[in-house]
Amino acid sequence: MPDFDRVAGSLRFFTMLRILSREYRIIFLGHVRPEGERYVAALTTLGVEFHHAAFTNVEGLLPQIETGVLCEFYHQAEEILDIVRLLRGDLPIVVDSVDLHFVRQSRAAPYAALPARAERRALRTRRRELGVYRRADAVIVVTETDKRTLLECMSDSRMAVVPTIHQEADEVPEFHDRTPNSLLFVGGFEHSPNVDAVLFFCREILPLIRRSVAHVTVTIVGDCVPDEVQSLASATVTVTGWVPDVKPYLHKHLVSIAPIRFGSGMKGKVGEAMANGLPVVVTKVAAEGMELTHGITALIADSAEEFADAVTRLLSDQPLHGRLSTNGRHAARTRWSEAVVTEHLLALMRTLPQLTPKRLSVHRRGLAVIWLLLRKAGVHRLLRRLQARRILWVEVILQKKAGIRRRLRRLQALLEDRLPRKGN
Repeated sequence: MPDFDRVAGSLRFFTMLRILSREYRIIFLGHVRPEGERYVAALTTLGVEFHHAAFTNVEGLLPQIETGVLCEFYHQAEEILDIVRLLRGDLPIVVDSVDLHFVRQSRAAPYAALPARAERRALRTRRRELGVYRRADAVIVVTETDKRTLLECMSDSRMAVVPTIHQEADEVPEFHDRTPNSLLFVGGFEHSPNVDAVLFFCREILPLIRRSVAHVTVTIVGDCVPDEVQSLASATVTVTGWVPDVKPYLHKHLVSIAPIRFGSGMKGKVGEAMANGLPVVVTKVAAEGMELTHGITALIADSAEEFADAVTRLLSDQPLHGRLSTNGRHAARTRWSEAVVTEHLLALMRTLPQLTPKRLSVHRRGLAVIWLLLRKAGVHRLLRRLQARRILWVEVILQKKAGIRRRLRRLQALLEDRLPRKGN
């Protein structure tokens, strides 16, 4: 469910749905959090037909689909990709990566309490994630950097770049209209790079800034604040939690900070600040894929000392502040506006009818048949929990069974007699 006022990626997804709803009928299958009914209402306003995943299975919706299937995140695609292939082999499947999870996890490993374990986790994610992308008919990424990374692993895949979408503000405050020496960080804290970023900033960078700017203040805005971030609150550090509208904060503060040490994809906090004329100080990871130029569209610094120097400079250099503000808005208008993104997204969708969807292997076809039979028997949720705990590995068991192909064909024939098909 795209909770568009809490997460930058969700705002991007919601905007994509708005763009697509102008030309396509959209059937949306998703989960709703307890407070999520207003997001359902927003989708309904767009004309999107919403179905709660707790009460509807994808196979029940497939007969209504005409153009294709779009999955948000690889792990969502992992749940339904083979089922769609089995029941509607004529439908192309597009997976929106949002960011490359295995890249983010690999970059996070050196900062983990147990780096070797974290690196092993990243390798497992890499196998799963790339496996999904290879089986999809097209993959959406948010930056050219992510596209190049995937093409190194799967050079024959069809890809499209759809960045995070930001609308340029019509008017923005000038330097002297903002709160002096004020810094702003925006980010949801279910996303681990944001937790690391604010801890890194407050513990290692902020003390260096205070040597030159004694009265600097920091505001941290974001959903799902953990205790370790909340504990940073003080007379000069404000932790707001979630706010319904971040624009007043973007217009009030003097500098936006993005001290991100690991991650992937495009950083929504950076694009949002630039679109609203708020100059940014970012790390190379935070700037990745956005074509930022140091001193022209942003200040880019990685070490604590360099980052502190950049912030200190921007707090007092009015001409530099004005230049970054103007150039940031121009970048947002020419690279990340809804008009620009609409062209890229619709161009991809219009190619779908010409695609020949990939076929399921015998092995994966058999797994999909068995999974659907288990779901009809009502035991699939138990098996999924067992799989998550590594107690039962269906694929390993199936690979070791003799004569499995004959059994799978029988199961498939049985299933095709019981499950709905297109037009039924």
